[in-house]
Amino acid sequence: MKADSIHLFDFLESGKTIFEIPVFQRNYEWNREQCKQLFKDLTVAAQTNTDHFIGAIVYVTETGNKMSHIYRIIDGQQRLTSLTLLLKALSVADEHDQAEIEEEYLTNKYLDDNNHLKLKPVEHDYEAFYSVMNRLDFDKPSKVIDNYRLFQKLIKSSDIDSSKLYEAMNHFNMVYIELSSDPNEENPQVIFESLNSTGVSLSPSDLVRNFLLMRLDSQQQTKLYKNYWVKIERMFATKTFAEFIRHYLVVKTHTSVKKMVYIVAIRTTSFQMG
Repeated sequence: MKADSIHLFDFLESGKTIFEIPVFQRNYEWNREQCKQLFKDLTVAAQTNTDHFIGAIVYVTETGNKMSHIYRIIDGQQRLTSLTLLLKALSVADEHDQAEIEEEYLTNKYLDDNNHLKLKPVEHDYEAFYSVMNRLDFDKPSKVIDNYRLFQKLIKSSDIDSSKLYEAMNHFNMVYIELSSDPNEENPQVIFESLNSTGVSLSPSDLVRNFLLMRLDSQQQTKLYKNYWVKIERMFATKTFAEFIRHYLVVKTHTSVKKMVYIVAIRTTSFQMG
């Protein structure tokens, strides 16, 4: 494990890097209040000209095509996605800074992967995110679109010039935690659960999905997620999906329905896998 503090721009500008949100992560779910708070933090940084801590990013590094670096984000994906949307809104608001923002922090011209975009969201959000990054129309419900438009409105109504806001983003300071890709050295699942023990609780189905997929390599994760998990998930609302998992596990394990879904899933999977 490696950990240190770093400024946001120093983290984003890494060459030949793709920040990939793994399929086991939840969809983009930040609401208006969280985005407004992020923008408020930015205005404070601009007014005081001081660094502002924005949290931690946890990732596992893998080598991709053409010796690229894939940062598979274990924690901090909601914040990273919001910061990317904010940067895009700033680039659209100020033509003077647009080329620098696009080339340094939003795209990766050296790689064909992910349509040259540095951030690769989960499949559920990809179409909306791609539309924002390429300024295309998108008429489906999406928090990606909603929050991007919110950032545009906040920038437009701000007393601080968009160029100053862009400069102030360099005051955003974060902690990065880089985990080894060797499962014998570190367990991303344990770290993920520790980091998510506070804040907005994950649903039982989120925890089961993460536990089942996180232990696999990225190719297996994508295959199982697309071929099985997402198809089942679309058939249920969040609460009913959790109930479906619970009843399925009861049938398979003959365990009391009073027990938590996640705990039962862990015991069942651990037994079946070894």
